[in-house]
Amino acid sequence: MLSVVQVWNPDDWEFFAQSLLHGRHGPLHVQKIPSAHKGDYGIDYYCTKDAVAYQCYAVEEPIDISVRAERQKKKITTDLGKLVKNHVEIGKLFHGVPIRHWVLMAPLHDSKDVNLHCAKKTKDLRDAACPAFDPTVEVIIQDPSNFPNDAVALGMSALSKVTLSIPTPSQSELATWAAGSSDLLANATGKLKKRAPPDKLDDVVGEAVRSFLQGNALLDALRSGSPDLHEKVTSAVRSRARRLEFAGPPSTGSAGEILHAELDALIAAMQEAAPSLSAQNAEQIAYGSICEWIMRCPLDFPNAQ
Repeated sequence: MLSVVQVWNPDDWEFFAQSLLHGRHGPLHVQKIPSAHKGDYGIDYYCTKDAVAYQCYAVEEPIDISVRAERQKKKITTDLGKLVKNHVEIGKLFHGVPIRHWVLMAPLHDSKDVNLHCAKKTKDLRDAACPAFDPTVEVIIQDPSNFPNDAVALGMSALSKVTLSIPTPSQSELATWAAGSSDLLANATGKLKKRAPPDKLDDVVGEAVRSFLQGNALLDALRSGSPDLHEKVTSAVRSRARRLEFAGPPSTGSAGEILHAELDALIAAMQEAAPSLSAQNAEQIAYGSICEWIMRCPLDFPNAQ
């Protein structure tokens, strides 16, 4: 199964994290430290009621696990250095109540190396013996999986733009799909003969399969991470599919002209129904849906040779 990653810019991630923290602690108990004036002390948000400090950090995706982990570890080290350096001021922010948890809020936590680093930095922070920190203070990392699904969905629905990064299927993934979907592959090959010359047919069919798998993976990611956005997108796709199934494909035009028209219409329908979905993702889902229609028969090129 393809691994889809949410692509965040720092401002959107901070806004999203704030929404999650409001759900956890209550809006009146979460305070923000602006970084524009003299830095942020290694803290973006804090809650004095629960004696917890949060720092938000989103790496630039897509990257592999090891690079993501190293950047998260570096961020933890840097910001805990700020925390110790400014412990007097931080103690004032918390009204003299020692901090019990410092949390790195990240979009994705997928390496035990970061846990080990948190354990090491927990010991360092305890050994510093600053009065601003509880003797049992802990350094941890959390991502959206640590929050209720409805809180995550609510935060996603408030974003102005959602962008997901989807990898290209590997040859083994393509081969596995083809082995279990011979009828669909035969449909695609028969129809795309009208679109591609014989020496390019295999490449065109392969690209159709890749687009189909990527589009499905994107929809699956939206279903679990942003149900409201998923419903808007799939509603637009279903509407176009019903029209094809009822009225049939256009009776005039070349295969290329029909594909262009259907792609443009589907992309426009999705962007109208779900304006917060990125243009890139809308196009990827449209390609996947068109390829599925070709495989499952709503779309054909009746008069193309």
